[in-house]
Parts: sequence; C-alpha cells; structure tokens
Amino acid sequence: MNKKKLAHTTAPSDERDDHPHYHYLLKSRALERFALSGVYVSRTVAAAITLTLVVMAFAFIALLVAHYGVMGKHVLGALSGLHPNIVMGVLCGGASLLLQCAPGANSKPVKFLARALAMFMLLPAMLVLAQLATGSSGDFDQFILFFPWSSSPNFTGMHPFTAVAFVFSGLALLVLDYHTTHHHYPAEYLASTLIFFSAIPLFGYLYNVDVMKQMLYVRPVPLAVTLCFLLFGVALLMSRPRHLLMGIITRQAPGGQMLRRSLPQMLLLLAVLNWLADWGARQRLYDYNLVAPLLTLIGGGLFLFIFWRTAGNVDREYSARLNSAAELAEASALLIAVSDNTNDPIFVKNRTGNLIFANPACLRQFGLSWSEAKLRRSRDLFLRREDADRIDHDDVEIMQAGVSHTKEQTILFKTGVVTFQVTKAPWSDSQGKIMGVVGIATDITERKQAEDSLRRRESELERTIFQRTAMLRDLTNHIEDVREEEKRAIARELHDNMGAALTALSMHLEGVYKVLPDSAMWEERQRRIQDLMQSLVATTRRIQTELRPNMLDLFGLKAAITEQVEDFGQRTDIVCRVSLPDETVSINHKIEIAVYRMLQEILNNVAKHAQASKVTVVLDVDEDRLALTVSDDGIGMSQERVENMHTYGLRGLKERASFLGGQVIFQSGHVNGIGKGTIVEIQVPLNARVNSSTL
Repeated sequence: MNKKKLAHTTAPSDERDDHPHYHYLLKSRALERFALSGVYVSRTVAAAITLTLVVMAFAFIALLVAHYGVMGKHVLGALSGLHPNIVMGVLCGGASLLLQCAPGANSKPVKFLARALAMFMLLPAMLVLAQLATGSSGDFDQFILFFPWSSSPNFTGMHPFTAVAFVFSGLALLVLDYHTTHHHYPAEYLASTLIFFSAIPLFGYLYNVDVMKQMLYVRPVPLAVTLCFLLFGVALLMSRPRHLLMGIITRQAPGGQMLRRSLPQMLLLLAVLNWLADWGARQRLYDYNLVAPLLTLIGGGLFLFIFWRTAGNVDREYSARLNSAAELAEASALLIAVSDNTNDPIFVKNRTGNLIFANPACLRQFGLSWSEAKLRRSRDLFLRREDADRIDHDDVEIMQAGVSHTKEQTILFKTGVVTFQVTKAPWSDSQGKIMGVVGIATDITERKQAEDSLRRRESELERTIFQRTAMLRDLTNHIEDVREEEKRAIARELHDNMGAALTALSMHLEGVYKVLPDSAMWEERQRRIQDLMQSLVATTRRIQTELRPNMLDLFGLKAAITEQVEDFGQRTDIVCRVSLPDETVSINHKIEIAVYRMLQEILNNVAKHAQASKVTVVLDVDEDRLALTVSDDGIGMSQERVENMHTYGLRGLKERASFLGGQVIFQSGHVNGIGKGTIVEIQVPLNARVNSSTL
C-alpha cells in the first residue's frame, strides 16, 4: 500500500468520526486489545501466587528444620539458621498476600484477616527495632511462640536488614490497594525498594563482597532471607498487574511489549556478564582495573543491541498497526457506504437492550439523530409500549437460543404503522460470549397491503363463486323439478291415454278374433298379435314406471327399490339380493327421488358394463345418514374410469350426491378373497336442509 493511499484511508474525517459504526469498530478493536492485556494480567497474578507459595514453602521447611533440630549442609544448613520469628513473619506475609489475591478478596472478613496477618508480620521487625532503639542485648529478639530461645543455640539474632525488609513488606501489604489522588500506589514503591535492598546482599554473595553481605552490620544477612524477600517483593509487584508500574508491562501498548521482550533478557545478560567479568579478574586473567571499562564496553554494546532489536520489533509492529488501521478504515468506509445507502434499517443492541448502532434508515424511522438515539432502550424509541416489550422479548429469546430468526413485526411510528420483516442474529465476541443482537429490517408494508388487497379480492371472488354456485344449484334444482314434472306428465299421459287405448285395442281384437276363420294360419297370427299386444303393454308399463314410479309415490323408497331391483333381475337375468331396514323409512321426498334415480343409473351401468352375474343392494338408514350400497361380481372398474368426468352417468351420480351434501365412493369388490367386481356406496346426510340451494 503506497503512502498516499495510506494517508487517505487513515485520515480522520468529521463524517466518519461522528458515524456510530466507525466508533463501534474502534471500540471492537479496543476490546480486542483489552482482552489481550487481560491475558497478561491473569498470567502475572498466577506468577505472583506461585512465587508466594515458593517463599512460604521455604519458610515452612525452615520451621520444620528448626522445630525438629535437623542439621545439614547447603540448603538445609542455610534454612536451619533462620530465626523462628523470621519464619513466622514470612508465613504470615505470604498468607496475607494469598488472601488479597483470592477471588473473594473484596469481602470484609477476608480483608480483615489479611490486614491482621500483615500486622503480625510487622511484629518481628518491631521487636528488633525496639531492641535497637533501647540498646538491649537481645531480650526482645529472643521472643518466640513455640519453644524458648535457649533450646536452639544455633539461632542467631535477627539482622537489622531483615527487620527493615519486614517493615517494607508489612506496610506494602497494608496499603496494597491504596492509591493517591493522582493514582500513585505506595505499595509499588515499597515493593520496589524491598527488591532493590534485597538485591544488595544477593550481589554480595554473588561477587563475594563482605560489605554488601553485611549491610553495615557485624554479621552478614542470611542468603535464604535475601532470596525470600527478593521473591516476595517481586510477588508484591506482580499481585497487582493493573497498578501504575506493572500496568506499563501488562498493557498491550508498545512500551509494555518492549519491556516484556527486552527487560528479562537485559537483566539476565547483565548479571551473567558482570559475573563473568568478576570471575575473570579473580582467575587473574586480567587485572581488576580492567573490570570497569570492560563492563562499560560490553554493557554499552549489549544495551545497544537489545534496544536496537527492540526498536526494530516496535517499528515492525507499528507498521503492522498502520496497515491494520488502513484496513480498518477501508472496512469502515465500506460498511458506512453500505449502511448509509440502504433503505433497510440496520441496528445493533447490547445485552441490556441499549442501542449502540443505527444506520440513517433506522434513525429516519425513529425521527431522531444519532446523538438522541444513542444508548436508548426500546421503550424510549417506540411509541407503543407493547411494541417495545415484544421487541425486547424477541431479543432475549434470540440471545438465549444463540441462533438467528426472521419474523414480521408491525410497529407504530410517527409517520404511521409500518410492517417489517426483521432478521435478528446474536452478536458474539471472539470468545463466543453473547454481546447483544444485530438486526436488519425490510419494509414490507406495501407488500402486506397488496396481500391484504389480494385476500379481499379472493374473499369477494369466493363469495361470488358461492353465489353463482347457489344460483346454479337453484337452476339445477329447478331443471330437476321440471324434468320430474315432465316425467310425471308423460307417465300420466301414458297411463291415461296410451293405457286406455291399448285396453280398448285389446277388447276390439278379442271381437275380431271371433270372426276370423278357424284355420291354422289365423290361429298363428292371433297368437302373434296377442304376444305383441302383451309386449307393448309391458313396455308401456315399464316406461311409465321408469318415468315416475307409482310405488315410490304410494309406498315409499323401500318398496320402490324392491320393485326396481326385481324388474332389473327379470330383464337382465342377474341374480339380485336386496337388504332393507326393518323399520319404516321416512325421509324427504326429494331425497327419495334422488336416491331412486341414482340406483337406476348404477343398475344401468351394471347391465351395460359390469358383465356381472350377481348384484347386492343394501339400504342403511340411521338418524342422520342414508347409505345405499350396490355391489356386483363383474369385471370391476378402473381408476381412470372413476376419475373420468366426461362420463355422464358417473358425473350425474356425483352431482346428485353433491347437491344433497353427500358423496359417492367407488371401491373394488372381493369375491372369495380375490379382487373382483365393484362396490358403489352413496352417502347422503338426512339432517341437512334440502331446499333449492342444496338440490
């Protein structure tokens, strides 16, 4: 990336600085840096607890060695000479620091116990200082809790340096969290002083310098005491990594990174080089006069190398941050362009429901500026409380479920009622913790209005279709009435005129038969005329019955079905069986006519297509339903034929049943377990009102 582009993308503009999304991105980056520094903070506190436990372990071992009178060399020998007051003071100080680093350190009982232990740590130092102030010979110094001084002659009195170190340690523990108005922490300065003074005798032992070991006293400071107070001072500093001095190291700033990288290396190399220079002089490799210039030369080169490398690391990190800032600026500009130029409201809320980001489209809906809408809750933004409560409830559900969700919301604004299709998703940080809700809304008010208009039109269309259907049913019912009336008139005409004419003709023929010659030829013609006359009378009666069965009008549906089935069996030579209810059937006359006509159509279909030898007709009538079932053992009916609406017979059956509010069901029959024949079942409700709108 060239410098011009970098300068352009990173230069702050008033518009971007005031934009909520830009501040949101900067805040996210700051949170990431804070999270990284939090890692160093937790590690530093853990290191402080570890150092304190190490110091307490040495003190506890020294206590056991002193109590049981164990003598030894090297480490045990150094620990066996520690005064019991020093051991008890170190244990009390370590326990106080551990309490103040514990999770419940802010509770009053824990604070009280920690301060009491710190005061008890000051007790050995106060005894020694009182002894020095009064000029006594060690009476106070020999005060101990567990056993008398005389029983342990190997113990020596407490060194004044040790007393001063206890004073610094105890005071630092007492004021560990106290700070001045300028946020300076006295405990840090006390701990730093303790580390500095503890390093003096330590270097005395390292370089074998008696003056540094003795610290202006007649006997040296014990090495174990020096190490314990040095480690305890470091633990005091590290126990509060967010305070002023340690905060510089633990922060993610360049200074903290430089200290973390270079300070341990520099201290270690300086100690090693100084020891090597002193060792070379003691080995007479060169004169002691060369030690100072040699250390100056080596130390200068070392400092130059370390700081040069650190400066290079800082420079590379600074360049990386510049590139990251440029990418952030480009991403911010892109997101600002997208959010500003879209008509869909985009918003972000935190866990408590406060608005932390809203694009211009969202602010236009609220009728507020960003400064007015920032950190406002739903009840402060929406006019109706029920809208705000519903939205907050949805937000809580999304954060608890951890998945995105899309739903429609109708909200009242100052400009009117608006319907949105809102998609919300949980907003999580890099560790997966739910931080809030991100949402985008699409205005679908016009679409909803179009859908409502379409529904109204569909409703009107359905009402029109219903009305037209009712009219068609009325017309169909009227046509059926007309047809039935015409059939009745034709049947009456056949009965009154045709029947009377045929009877008169038969009587006249009887007179004619008497005058015919008595011969075989005229007898044969007489027999043919009589057969023809009987056939004509039978045909006339059958047509009359089919047009208007007198049995139906006179005796009802049961008698009409019985007559129709018997006549069908005589005409087709098909074995017929009828099953009728025992009780008297009393139903609407129009239903009787419709059922009778449907039975006629079914039997006609059986005679034409079924090729059956047996037909069974079953009539079942209960309180609210009539069922007529006709089954045969013929060749059956295919599904294509059942669904063929161009077949007038089947279509007529379905239409008649539909007019009555019933249905026609076609099934395959079974004869001896083998699929054969057809079963036609007609179901008609009897409690439905039969009028011109249903027939």
